[in-house]
Amino acid sequence: MTAIPEGSALDELRAAYHEQLTQLATERDAARRQARRAQAQADVARADLASLKSRVHELLNAAARHLPDLPAVEAPKAPARRALPAASAPASATSTTSTASAGSEEAGERPARAA
Repeated sequence: MTAIPEGSALDELRAAYHEQLTQLATERDAARRQARRAQAQADVARADLASLKSRVHELLNAAARHLPDLPAVEAPKAPARRALPAASAPASATSTTSTASAGSEEAGERPARAA
């Protein structure tokens, strides 16, 4: 029988395994950071959308008060599932309808009132 230096082969396997674990942990951490950033951006986008919907609704109602031919826009019912935290619930209670998005250009020309 010939003697094989098993220590060096085993050490190489351990080093390769450790290197692979380190690389996978780094990739996992980067993916988690990216997911947290994406979630934060989605939260901001949902809040912005809710705010815009609320503002469009306000502007359409203001325009309806000044233009007799424009029907008043009723506030749509709250969605079954809330996507925003309770802090922004008043803004999330409104949603954009096709009428609201069609009138937003007209309403956007008027000066904004203090909210």
